[in-house]
Amino acid sequence: AGLAACDIAGEHRQAARGRLRPARDFWRQIDGVLQRIDPKRPDESFAAFLARRPGGRSLARARTTAREFVQGFHAADVNEIGVLSIAPGQGEATSESVARAGRVVQGYDEIPRWLARDLGGDLHLHTQVIEIGWERGRVELTLQRESGETSRILARAAVVTVPLGVLQAPADEPGGLRLRPDPPRIREALNRLAMGSAIRLVVWFREFPWQDGLDRLSFLHTRGPFNVWWTAYPMRPPLAVAWSGGPPAADLNRRSAQEIKNLALHALAENLGISPRRVSSRVLAAWSHNWDRDPFARGAYSYARAGGSHAAAALARPVEGTLFFAGEATDAEGRTGTVEGALASGLRAARQVARAAAT
Repeated sequence: AGLAACDIAGEHRQAARGRLRPARDFWRQIDGVLQRIDPKRPDESFAAFLARRPGGRSLARARTTAREFVQGFHAADVNEIGVLSIAPGQGEATSESVARAGRVVQGYDEIPRWLARDLGGDLHLHTQVIEIGWERGRVELTLQRESGETSRILARAAVVTVPLGVLQAPADEPGGLRLRPDPPRIREALNRLAMGSAIRLVVWFREFPWQDGLDRLSFLHTRGPFNVWWTAYPMRPPLAVAWSGGPPAADLNRRSAQEIKNLALHALAENLGISPRRVSSRVLAAWSHNWDRDPFARGAYSYARAGGSHAAAALARPVEGTLFFAGEATDAEGRTGTVEGALASGLRAARQVARAAAT
């Protein structure tokens, strides 16, 4: 797409009682716990794994850090997420895979705009697919516009890319989608996955509220409902993102946007050891989106429940050469929850459709 990307770099700091200490052992603690997952054992929840106290007393603090990381990074309930889906690959540390992350400088919205550049009038916005009736080699899509007007499209096949939360929702609820008939294999795979909750509050400051000398600050780890703030470093606008994932985010998402903003700024002030007024006085604007309440998302991104480590691969297999599923929840290469997983799944589905159309 001709876009610029930058690698995430900079310093990690841990806020504690108003002091910002270097978080030098943050990744070492997480790796020390996750690398004790035995991929040969039956799958279990991360909470059950931690309950066996892997590493004993020496890793007690590391287990707490790992719990917070899995909850926040995977947007997951530790009582639900399966350990086999988050176990590091052989010879790989979790910190290494996360450190490979980067950002699109111009914004991710430029990517779908580039992908849609040749679609023209074939792209119909503000139009919901409310039902897909299908049989081998034939699909009928029922569409509904915002006005309530309905129409139908006949096709040889359909690529279904709605989020996992929509596929799991009752078809008669707002944003719901009915598959008629409902493929049993697909439904079984969907039941082995969960849609995580997350809150991402973007705050534009007049100037950062933390102390001078932190020009390279990238991540600030905090206590409370928001367990991390990150900056745009190595770019240097006074912009920071507050992040909460898992059950704490689900609880916060029941509040209003203003309440969430106030809680985030108050928690930041408490972690920095300064007054809430000092923080709020430096805020120019803030933005957020409640994905849990969005009927066309119903959550942030997916994770595998215990016993569901192969569910993404099951979703990636075509249904009778007619229904094809794409989206981050269907990426079988361990990239669920990521933009690259979503893009890779789209390429995979396109190849599958091309093969089916040629037969």
